[in-house]
Amino acid sequence: MPPHPIDRPCPSHMEDEAFMIETSGEMPEVAMQESLAHLGALTEGEMDCLRGAVARAYLRLLARDLDPRAVGLAHFRGLERAFQNLARLNRFLARLGAELPEATRNELGLALYRYLRTEEEALDRGRPYASASAGQVRELAGALGLDLAPHGRLLDLLQGAPVPDFRGLAALKRLEARGAAYKRRYEREGACLIEVLAEDSGPALARVSLPLLGPGQDEDPQARQRAELVWSLLPLPPCRK
Repeated sequence: MPPHPIDRPCPSHMEDEAFMIETSGEMPEVAMQESLAHLGALTEGEMDCLRGAVARAYLRLLARDLDPRAVGLAHFRGLERAFQNLARLNRFLARLGAELPEATRNELGLALYRYLRTEEEALDRGRPYASASAGQVRELAGALGLDLAPHGRLLDLLQGAPVPDFRGLAALKRLEARGAAYKRRYEREGACLIEVLAEDSGPALARVSLPLLGPGQDEDPQARQRAELVWSLLPLPPCRK
């Protein structure tokens, strides 16, 4: 039986190209097409190498967004993106006549369970927002064939919790500054600047700039909603001066 596309060996002269695809970021299949455009004609074994790199790239993205330690970091995209990338990976493998290996699916399921356990702990500690909605959890768990019965309490908590998008989560993470006692905001040049301070009128301990404009330079309602949500979720009084 030939190896699964994820595990197919890569000729030594193709290893660098495969690694670039595997670490290319959000669009592995586009990265493969870019490689094909400059590599020319390839043997079937060389093509298998690149296809395997695409599959492993999707698994990297899934691992990133199922890691609870990544919540709020710049590269984190969340469970909604994880669901999308799982669907893309499944479609890609189907075109190769393959399915996601059961062992790999089980590993992803365990990662999601760890994520949910960490999420519940964070909410229990008083974090005023969730990093995923109940709908996103159900959607991804369903795609992985997971039973969410052990996480019924968490789903109840998620139903009533605000859920910033990944940009909002990153802003809140950056504003977690030790000693912060006040928050301050102002708007200029199409952005909302939010700061946290140790003193009412002192220098900022941390600052984020959240764009408010869309591509047409008009105010984007979604961007405005993100900025207002981040501001409201900071558990600090506003500066009086």
